[in-house]
Amino acid sequence: MQRGPYQNNGASPWYTQTTLGTPGQTLKFAIDTGTNMVWTTSTLCAPTSCQHYSGGRFDYQKSSTYSWVDCIQVPFSFGPWGTMQVETGQDVLALPNGQSLPLVLYLSADYSGPQFAQLDWDGGIGIPSGSPYKQGDTTFIIQEMMNRGMISPQYPYVSFDWNGNTSAGSCLMGGFDPNKFTTGMFLPWTPYTAFAGVEYLWSADMSQYWVGNQLVAQKVQFALDSGSSQFKGDDAIMNQTLAQIKAQGNPPVRMVFPNGGSITIPQNIYNVTIQAGPDQGKTLPQFQPLGLTNLVLVGSVVMEYCYTIHEYRVVQC
Repeated sequence: MQRGPYQNNGASPWYTQTTLGTPGQTLKFAIDTGTNMVWTTSTLCAPTSCQHYSGGRFDYQKSSTYSWVDCIQVPFSFGPWGTMQVETGQDVLALPNGQSLPLVLYLSADYSGPQFAQLDWDGGIGIPSGSPYKQGDTTFIIQEMMNRGMISPQYPYVSFDWNGNTSAGSCLMGGFDPNKFTTGMFLPWTPYTAFAGVEYLWSADMSQYWVGNQLVAQKVQFALDSGSSQFKGDDAIMNQTLAQIKAQGNPPVRMVFPNGGSITIPQNIYNVTIQAGPDQGKTLPQFQPLGLTNLVLVGSVVMEYCYTIHEYRVVQC
């Protein structure tokens, strides 16, 4: 995986570059634990629509393996972050080691707004928390790879290793690197249900959320989202965090979990210099109210400093 410029839109700068269709068209995809479908920007968009930093578009008319699943245009929501118009098709995605995977995906037909304009990638590969939460007919890539024997049910893992200093990293589907950690913290999944439609998030219970010496929240939920960058979630928690950062002079943020483990985020991690977009050159605390009640969600701001492993529970019939 590669890291694009950090932009102040809440989306991860990390993406993988691969090809879609026949012959393959090179596109940039986020590997996104914060959504539940596969999608790409496409030539269904008008020239003035779907403007984004990366700039790639999948031309379905130039792919000999493309076929329509449903050409009726419908909205797809990313929750409070934004909405796009999509149609549904099927084509072949290139995987490492010369393998390929047929998949059903959404082709964007329209989106707009500053959050999309600052996207470092052209589409996303959703890694939802489980098969019950995948979106409609779109492919749940982990399940499909397991069904095809590309991933062993004995290794139901998706692991991320991102290095912000080198802008290079990896995502391993079907395993993890035991040399990357000696000790770790296990957070059991508990569904986030306070906001309908985002149950696919990888969420866990959090006991306490501190900003410096101020206890800001108790008994809320935490989510790790590889498609996001900054902290975002509950409006009151995010606004209080920003107020306490200003009042206390950039204190550490500490999250405490029921198992006794904790994560402390110092100011040099949560204060980030924006590298592109309207806020380029500014160093800003990365906390954004997003209307997700009782949730603290974070992505690359923390994931660049942790080796993260997402583990599925496999049920074999």
